[in-house]
Amino acid sequence: MTNAPNQPHQPPTDYQDRISRQTFEQLVSVRGEGDEWDFKATLSGLVSGSARVNLAKDALAFCNLPAGVTIIVGVTDDFERVGLTASEKIDTTAIRSAIEKYIDGDFIVMAAEHILVEPGTNEERRYGMIYFRRRFAQPVLAAMNGQITSDRPLLFRSGDIFIRRGAASIKANSGDVRRLFTNSIVHEERVRAVNELWSCLVEQRRLMGGVEFLYDILADSEYPGVIARPDLRAALGDLTEGQHAAQLDRLQLRVSMVRPHIRQGLYQQYRACAAFTGRLQMKAIRQRDAGVFVPWTELDDGSPDLPLRQLALELIPQGELDGYWAGRDTGAGILRPVRPVIDAAERGVLSTIDLVLNGLG
Repeated sequence: MTNAPNQPHQPPTDYQDRISRQTFEQLVSVRGEGDEWDFKATLSGLVSGSARVNLAKDALAFCNLPAGVTIIVGVTDDFERVGLTASEKIDTTAIRSAIEKYIDGDFIVMAAEHILVEPGTNEERRYGMIYFRRRFAQPVLAAMNGQITSDRPLLFRSGDIFIRRGAASIKANSGDVRRLFTNSIVHEERVRAVNELWSCLVEQRRLMGGVEFLYDILADSEYPGVIARPDLRAALGDLTEGQHAAQLDRLQLRVSMVRPHIRQGLYQQYRACAAFTGRLQMKAIRQRDAGVFVPWTELDDGSPDLPLRQLALELIPQGELDGYWAGRDTGAGILRPVRPVIDAAERGVLSTIDLVLNGLG
């Protein structure tokens, strides 16, 4: 396989990214073969058995790559950009209908058309993008024999597993099959691990309920009187610092049990988010017991809580955090709701979890 020097540097991080304009512009200029992209001069003729069986064979191999494959239609094997014919349409429904009977396993197919003005000619040409990927971790396999005509050999048999090797879609050997199913098992373990991680973060968020309520309604001028009001004091619950710390330790133990299956980047995000919410909760409990309550951005003595801010910066862009940190002037004081901050911190974790569950991260 030859990798072109101008091949994409960063893989897309979402299904829609695979057929986006940005990805198209990156791929259409590549002159070389790649594991995650392919070129076809045309997809016309999908009504014929030959075209359907050949595309199904490629799709079987494409779906067995972990990240799938994006096809640029309108580029020849020699990397000449010819565009689509006037009558040719790239349609997701038509593509799926043409090949799905040959594929055993749930798969994703997405398609789009893009127009490119050819340099030096001002001629507009249409191109197609098609993205194939299996939906779940298990490999896909042929659901039926792939035969163009009765007098020609089968392209594949029912039960065959195909892989992509360079520019060729070939039948998997025993080592390939073993690797595919091993990767499937690893992914399933990873799914269980990230689900456990997320459930622990949700449980910690539940413990924050009363704290969020207070921070979301109090302006600066109201904080000193909170501890004297039984209704608001009760919102902080009756856990001691030790009891709360024990609950946090229990959640951390659950995560540590699945730690080997959690990627380092996701684990670091989780730890930062858990530390951020845990520090907020411990601060509220300590202030309740001391009879002094201050905004979440401050330490007990009224100085800025810089360690908390540093934790937040690991999860939230500084510009966004600055807005939460400064708050909003209500006329009666500065209102600094904490719920939007925790939502923002958790969004990054959830986004990474989605990528892992979808096999993209």
